[in-house]
Amino acid sequence: MKILVLLKEVPVVSEIKIDREKLTIDRSGVGKMMNPSDRHAIEAALALADARGGEVTAMTMGPESSEDILREAVSLGVKAAYRLTDKAFAGADTLATASVLKAAIDATGPYDAIFCGSSTIDGVTGQVPAKLGTMLGYGILTNACKIEIGEAGLTIDRKAGTGYEKLTAVFPLVCSVTEDANTPRKPSIRGRTASKKLVVEVMDNEKLQIPAESLKSPSKVMGLFPPPALEKGQMIPGEDPEAAVAELVGILQGHAAF
Repeated sequence: MKILVLLKEVPVVSEIKIDREKLTIDRSGVGKMMNPSDRHAIEAALALADARGGEVTAMTMGPESSEDILREAVSLGVKAAYRLTDKAFAGADTLATASVLKAAIDATGPYDAIFCGSSTIDGVTGQVPAKLGTMLGYGILTNACKIEIGEAGLTIDRKAGTGYEKLTAVFPLVCSVTEDANTPRKPSIRGRTASKKLVVEVMDNEKLQIPAESLKSPSKVMGLFPPPALEKGQMIPGEDPEAAVAELVGILQGHAAF
């Protein structure tokens, strides 16, 4: 099988700064890392390759620094990597991003399965997987928290209210993966060696030839703000349950919880 995993370099959450005038995340001087759910997408891709045979390729869209996450993916068992970059791709919204990825997939594929994280911690839209699958005409599975490999496709569980939905799609397909889906493997010595030797293939718009119309970002950011800080929890000490409950009730009454 030919399997692709899509990755994204994101800022370290604790270091994120917001430019309120430009309504963008200021990434200057901020630490970078692989988007957390992407690690689980890598594991899902490798598990499929282990079960059905084939190799996994990684792809990211971003600056040169994003090659670090491609090397990390190779240390886990991915065999090849592409990085998509061009001034024309800067500031792409989810629609333009999906258009760039679709062009790169057309140029390097076709693929039997494409995995990605359920959403990124910087944008948190979760829109790219479904848009990409629609553009490709592939089956679409989103927010998988459990994945079962079948002969003709995948079956996933995903959270739905207080329960779960079970969905199936046949290959070729796009599957977005949550952090509940699996436990990512550790890098191997062979993988670490391969990651150091990795030659990342860089693809720009001269190679991809994406029309300017497809690179327009029709969405507009109306506001950008960090989530409210969580208050520190309060522990109630002691071994007397009744006294602890009485104290808890008093605290809740003081916060107008009742």
